[in-house]
Amino acid sequence: MSIQRVKEVYIRSYGCSMNLAQSEFIAGCLRNYGYNITNSIKEADIIIFNTCAVKKPTEDKIISAIKAVPEDKKIIVTGCLTMVNLNRILSEARVNGVIGPFPGSAIIDIVKEVEKNNKLTILRNDFKPPLTTPRIPTSSIIRVIPIAYGCLGECTYCCEKIAAGYLRSYSIKEITEAVKEAISKGVLEIWLSSHDCGCYGYDIGVNLGKLLREIIGISREFYVRIGMMSPDTALKIVNELIEAYRSGKVFRFIHIPVQSGDDHVLKLMKRKYTVDDFKNLINKLRENIPDITIVTDIICGFPGETDNAFENSIKLIREVEPDFVNVSKFGPRPGTPAAKMRKLPTRIVKERSRIMSRLATDIAIRRNMKWIGWIGNIIVDEEGRNGTVMGRNYAYKPIVVSGGRELIGKIVKVKIIDVASTHLKGVLVN
Repeated sequence: MSIQRVKEVYIRSYGCSMNLAQSEFIAGCLRNYGYNITNSIKEADIIIFNTCAVKKPTEDKIISAIKAVPEDKKIIVTGCLTMVNLNRILSEARVNGVIGPFPGSAIIDIVKEVEKNNKLTILRNDFKPPLTTPRIPTSSIIRVIPIAYGCLGECTYCCEKIAAGYLRSYSIKEITEAVKEAISKGVLEIWLSSHDCGCYGYDIGVNLGKLLREIIGISREFYVRIGMMSPDTALKIVNELIEAYRSGKVFRFIHIPVQSGDDHVLKLMKRKYTVDDFKNLINKLRENIPDITIVTDIICGFPGETDNAFENSIKLIREVEPDFVNVSKFGPRPGTPAAKMRKLPTRIVKERSRIMSRLATDIAIRRNMKWIGWIGNIIVDEEGRNGTVMGRNYAYKPIVVSGGRELIGKIVKVKIIDVASTHLKGVLVN
């Protein structure tokens, strides 16, 4: 009687923190079903690619990685790219199974069929795995907790609505139970994740403010990072956000992508706010929480962006001075209205991106300089390069200090002595 070898599965994740959580769920479900999860492609029998669809360069990397997998391995593709550009996946790569994003335990059905040499495709963008789904955490310090999938936006450049569908929120009880479970295991950072955290609960009659109040009320030492919010949804709950930031349990950090500083371009993008709305939001946040870290996104070269419109974006960033700006060159995504709009010349898009990036870097360094001399506690949550570790302070500023893995998970006191555009540099204080 032959003993059947346990199959090894390798999972590669691309994109946002939401995808990281999904890969942890996939790993947990497969381990519970009897598979081994490996960190080595060489050892794996089955490779699962959990994909991202936001930008074409990432899509190109994913396709190249799938094509590079040896012939003796079975390949399953999940994640957002399956809904956005399935044709490319199937036409350019050798794939044994496909399943839409956020599959949870449904991944087992695909894996079982692929093991039998059957090809199976399950295209759905309405999965919503329970937060009690088994998972294998990639960090003992950080826990990403999805609070909702999908969104209520209709942005013309964005393919996430195609990928993730309409808003599907978890109940406050489900989320708070997941938070309690995580902190009982020593987790110090809770990342609330969604495609737009600001519209959490619209579909179930609650909002992010109510959720935050419940989480803040949990007794234990931990800190909450609120994920990305659209300016219009953040503006509706700004008072509740300020209340949460003042609690001491929520990182004083907000990621609110403005995308353009020109109202006409915002209309072309079908964003649901004006430049003044964004400025009012920033002003109110800084008036009440002066040391809040503000991160935003700008798309350079969107179709219809004139020289004057781009100048308006430059003016906005100069005026608002975000702590960090994610600068992107416009790239059309399949199935989006913007993909049908007349593109600007590549030369212009590249030049605008270069100008905006330089401005953003200068502002980031200038704002970071204000932290020099600061002394306070950080949570060490990541191993760095060349004998360093990285931690976060109460404003979620990334701070690099010398030290080894033994510091990870510790709360240590540091002094800021230098800065870069992307982080602060500190030394340990007794």
